[in-house]
Amino acid sequence: MATVGPMEPVDSDPALLLPPEDTQTAASSADAQASNPSEESDTNPSAESSTTSQKKQTSVNPITGMVSTPASGYEPLTGDERVKLYFKMNYFSMGAYFGPFFAALVLDQATGSPAQWGGGFAGYGRRVASRLGSAILQGTFQAPVAYLLHNDVRYISSGRGGFKHRAWHAVVYSFLTYNEQGRPTLNIANLGGYYAATAVSTAWLPSHNNLAAYTFSNGTEQIGLSIPINMLQEFWPEISRAFHRH
Repeated sequence: MATVGPMEPVDSDPALLLPPEDTQTAASSADAQASNPSEESDTNPSAESSTTSQKKQTSVNPITGMVSTPASGYEPLTGDERVKLYFKMNYFSMGAYFGPFFAALVLDQATGSPAQWGGGFAGYGRRVASRLGSAILQGTFQAPVAYLLHNDVRYISSGRGGFKHRAWHAVVYSFLTYNEQGRPTLNIANLGGYYAATAVSTAWLPSHNNLAAYTFSNGTEQIGLSIPINMLQEFWPEISRAFHRH
């Protein structure tokens, strides 16, 4: 009676179980994935989420010239994002110019301030140039000081609902911001920027008898004006939706 020898182990490689043509197809598919990994990353939800987050972090409001980031899930700015925001908020966005043009018209031209610049287009042009220069000075002071203090230059929007809470939040965050750990801190860079810009602007403004008094009063006025601007920034999503609805 013939004896049966030990059975040879069966190779469990799935590719070897396929017919020759299917084996070639599977190999070609694997090679294609290896040679073009970008296809997988293009459909990766986490990659899309990261791109969306970056767009939100650097999107400048066309009216206020500010950028918002929510308090919930706070992510600090990187060095590259700080540089991009500086140029976008001060030069390369509609919001960088809307505020100075509007303020020069409503606050300066309408009141004839300063009177030495007269009226008409010539006077308005000087006032616009003055407001633009002050805004750039303020942003130029704010950016490096905020970097050194690890403070955010964006407006930290409220993560809670309710008009009263959000309105109060806008008032409070005219004076506060977040540090890199996501904790509230005094916004020294922004507040100091108002006074620094006012002091430097006296170089082209008509003479003032008391430089210190003017710097304090005008800088404080700018801080006061930041409150309604922050209100607009806080409720901008609702305002924008209502505008597009009509």
